[in-house]
Amino acid sequence: MDLKTAKLMGGIGAILTLLAIIPSVGWLLSIAGFVLVILAVKTISDTFKENKIFTNYLVAVVLSIASSLILVIGGVASTFRIIGIILQGLRIGIWRLGGGLAIGVILLLLISWVVFVIGNYFIKSSFDEIGEKTGEKNFKTSGLLLFIGSILLVAFGIGLIVLFVGVIFEIISFFSMPENLVKQEETKIT
Repeated sequence: MDLKTAKLMGGIGAILTLLAIIPSVGWLLSIAGFVLVILAVKTISDTFKENKIFTNYLVAVVLSIASSLILVIGGVASTFRIIGIILQGLRIGIWRLGGGLAIGVILLLLISWVVFVIGNYFIKSSFDEIGEKTGEKNFKTSGLLLFIGSILLVAFGIGLIVLFVGVIFEIISFFSMPENLVKQEETKIT
């Protein structure tokens, strides 16, 4: 595969990740987009023979999955705890049992958020390197916005808006990326 293929896969993949908000099929489109972006980053990494690009993005993927799993596992555990509180509520009192649950949920959200922020730092590192290798500065902007958006996620609307703008810059970055950069470099050498 070449940069032209990476450009198309990355751009289309980034667009598909935005479709996660579509009910029932959005999550499938988002996963397909995520895979396309991973393949695009791998292609770019192989083209420039710079393993750090793909390694950083792969670490980000693993941390993103871990962040999601923390929320899912915690959500299931919290659901069972809520059922237990309801069942025991008549005997002990719901308010006494609910305090521990609230602290647990807050800790769960905090841990998941920290893992998400660290993952987005690795995306930023990968996109910084891609921007440097391709000369497409929008990659650096996208990585920075994704990282800042993940930090601001605790401020709900602000973080989501910044993350959305970061993905828009990611789409622009992939579609604006030059297709024949490596060939130009090779002709300069010879």
